[in-house]
Amino acid sequence: MNRLALIAAAVLAALIFTGCVNKAPVIHSETGPSRTPTPAATEEAERTTPPETDITPEPAEVTPQPADYNPNRTRTDVKDALGRIISGPEHYTRYLSFRTMLVYEEDQDTFLDGTIRNDYSRPITCAVDVVYYDDEGAELARARLQTRDGQYLLVLEPGNTVVYAHILTDITLTEREYELEYDMDVGVRPLN
Repeated sequence: MNRLALIAAAVLAALIFTGCVNKAPVIHSETGPSRTPTPAATEEAERTTPPETDITPEPAEVTPQPADYNPNRTRTDVKDALGRIISGPEHYTRYLSFRTMLVYEEDQDTFLDGTIRNDYSRPITCAVDVVYYDDEGAELARARLQTRDGQYLLVLEPGNTVVYAHILTDITLTEREYELEYDMDVGVRPLN
């Protein structure tokens, strides 16, 4: 029994003294790669000036990755669920089409009703603005499309989704051209 306790103590001591170390690089704005340190003027200044140690390390930010994320993939083999190479942030817009868009006025308000068709095999999330410009390119009016339940972040199931917008303006827009613009800060991507 003593021999077993002695072996267990030796193994435990070895584990304690070995320890686990997890190192991750952290770049601080004060000492980042854009700033170069200035050399000390003399050895005397180095000995009399205590080192600054009031910088506390910050935890590294963790960026959530998609469920199918693989850090070993190369750019050429990243494909969507239909086998097409993902070419950039606007890749999934190719699966969306706007249909039966109708602009009308009712009680001095302007509305847009329509449908968005999703031809992708999974739901796609995005945000879309309807924008009116004048002849010189200045913006006249802007409104965000929303679903029947009032959500501005559109979750477009495969098939057709009814959308609408209430366009706040004091001019008549029914005869004007408009543009539909994706909010790329929100992104256009499949729902995970």
